Amino acid sequence: MSLGFVARNIGGRTVLTFDGALDMSTLPQLSDILARHAEAGSTLAIDLDGITVLDDASVGIIIGAGIRQRESGGRLIIVCTNSGIVDRLERMGVSGFVSIVGSVLDIA
Repeated sequence: MSLGFVARNIGGRTVLTFDGALDMSTLPQLSDILARHAEAGSTLAIDLDGITVLDDASVGIIIGAGIRQRESGGRLIIVCTNSGIVDRLERMGVSGFVSIVGSVLDIA
């Protein structure tokens, strides 16, 4: 599988927009991208609307990134309108570690 991403600045916040699969084959790439764009004390947003596969290991990477952001005084926000992905993230308890919003306009 492949993973694409675009990094952009929206309102002073870094937004990483992903497309493709977040699975075992893309874990190293996901982890590297999140680490490269994390800044202490900042808000980092990841847009998952283009994701076609989201496995448990990828969710673990996202939770870990959220914890690291919080420990550094920042935060991680997930942007997603795909109800299937949002439901899965909420069932897995991700909202206890990161905020989940429906639009990049909701990143405050």
